[in-house]
Amino acid sequence: MRAHVELIHEDDYIFHTGELPYGEGKILERRLSTDEEDGSSSLSLHAGADWGRSAGIVHADTEFYVVEGSMLYGGQELGAGGYVQVPKGTAMDWLKIREGSRVLHWREYGDCGFDPFTNLGEASAAASPESAEGVTVMDAGKMEWTEAPSVGPLTPLYIKLLHRDPKTGFYTRLIRAPKGWTDHRLAHHPCYEEFYTLAGKMAYNFGDIDEGTYCFRPARVKHGHFVAETEIDWILRSDGELTNWYTTDEWVKYGGHAENYDEHDGHIHPILSSLPVRSRSRGEWSGDGM
Repeated sequence: MRAHVELIHEDDYIFHTGELPYGEGKILERRLSTDEEDGSSSLSLHAGADWGRSAGIVHADTEFYVVEGSMLYGGQELGAGGYVQVPKGTAMDWLKIREGSRVLHWREYGDCGFDPFTNLGEASAAASPESAEGVTVMDAGKMEWTEAPSVGPLTPLYIKLLHRDPKTGFYTRLIRAPKGWTDHRLAHHPCYEEFYTLAGKMAYNFGDIDEGTYCFRPARVKHGHFVAETEIDWILRSDGELTNWYTTDEWVKYGGHAENYDEHDGHIHPILSSLPVRSRSRGEWSGDGM
């Protein structure tokens, strides 16, 4: 399991050489969070020069999202908001990230392993027959925002769904909260939740959220007390259906009234969390929300 990361700003993290086998060019990565048990990672890639690699087969569910600049996937150029998802064991086409670009990159249920091939046809012929789901390529800039269901947050949120696994419910989506969006309750979920902030600012019990802040929150960890000081956008991922279980009238440190869940059900009640990983620019934290 990955550590509870809340909050860090990516600028507080050091650069490593990008762990993207068989690539050519210059790519650096900041490791936002990693799972040393299976290799799952959330990374921020920075291209110091053009970087690219051939078609091949990925060893993990793989995603790329362009924050700034552009990348090419199989000849299709994707600017800011461009998104590619490749299921584990599936063939992906050649990829190029242009110099100066910033790209978020995720690997899930596997490590950075990659089997290179001369072209997509050869890679597809060698790919796992179980990898029936194809590659998803999206341009979020051409998508319309849709209002999220009203169940849960007290005021409307807006979404752009980039990908959802039909079997597991694992999804990646963009979330927009309007200025003034607020929720005073504490929530926890049956799945993990991670986000990277693309724009805007929000006051939050774990610290200020602004562009470049990141969170990885394991399942059933409580969080809350949001106030959007400006319109704010995130890219958000969860490894299952995100159900909100709310706690109100919370005690000073832990506990409270279980508003819409059974506090005696060992499968859904919130768990005690150790102190989260936080980066220096987020400042001191009072423990509020725990």
